[in-house]
Amino acid sequence: MSSNIYHVAARLLGSALLAAWVATASAAEWKLQKPVELVVPVQGGGALDQSARALQLIWQDKKMLSVPVVVVNKPGAGQSLAAVYVHQAAGDPHRILLVSSTLLSNYITGRTKLKYSDFSILGQLYTEYMVVSVRADSPIKTATDLIARLKPAPAALSVAIGSAPGTTSHLGLAIPLKLAGVDIKHMRTVVFPSGPDSVTNVLGGHVDVVTGALGVVEPHWRSGKIRILAITAPKRLSGGFAGIPTWREQGVDAVVSNWRFVIAPPGLTEEQVAFWDDLFRRTVALAEWRKLAEKHQWVDDYVPSRDGRKYLAQEDAEQRAILTELGLAK
Repeated sequence: MSSNIYHVAARLLGSALLAAWVATASAAEWKLQKPVELVVPVQGGGALDQSARALQLIWQDKKMLSVPVVVVNKPGAGQSLAAVYVHQAAGDPHRILLVSSTLLSNYITGRTKLKYSDFSILGQLYTEYMVVSVRADSPIKTATDLIARLKPAPAALSVAIGSAPGTTSHLGLAIPLKLAGVDIKHMRTVVFPSGPDSVTNVLGGHVDVVTGALGVVEPHWRSGKIRILAITAPKRLSGGFAGIPTWREQGVDAVVSNWRFVIAPPGLTEEQVAFWDDLFRRTVALAEWRKLAEKHQWVDDYVPSRDGRKYLAQEDAEQRAILTELGLAK
């Protein structure tokens, strides 16, 4: 997930092009038969929900599918409820799920018995960076201030995270703090159903700090209600986000990104996987998608289905090592 911790080596262009050609040829042999359920494991408003509704809008506007697309929000059990819902539809290519690294952490931490290999892997759409933020009137002005408060007393501040312990929103702060010398095992985290819920509770003064995806915090940051202390990017972002400092420039060499994969029930045929592979390949190449990616700071890092399982296998091993160190692995 990051160049230091989770980032997987760059995929070979030739492999991606070959996968695209094979997908296009195979996809022509199979068509959708009924409406598509695009399942989201969190409540509306979060990064995954934004992604799903962007896909729905583009597919409908561009008439890329011959059947309707319905976004189905299935929050609960730290995103595990949606995974169970999709897994139950074995062999059905009309039910797909957008997931984050929670797909891995839920299994590693014992929250679910479902592993990534229990699903048909359709590919990665993009990655995004994590930010740590406080209310605009907080006395904490920088990431350095945050470290100074937590290093002598890790539980001095409450930290809002989305969905479940061990998610990227959690690790997006835990990893930098660990590198800064904070005893993160004693960090006081408060879990909320989704990223937007976490932000709402910081705005309401119920918790001190929130960590999560930039896209969720951005509207409140632009309105001046929230101060972003640091972003887990390797360097400052461009354009309107250039004012957000990185952890690196504040003395902590931490880079963490969160991938967004699409998975489906087990038992899909090669032709069915190829159909989705071809659709996603064409979707991420559209100007409309690229415009949304730029708006939300989604990092273009498409991975086709043929490489997805290898990617997740490496991610799984790296995430297990870190969660074991944090005392969260079962």
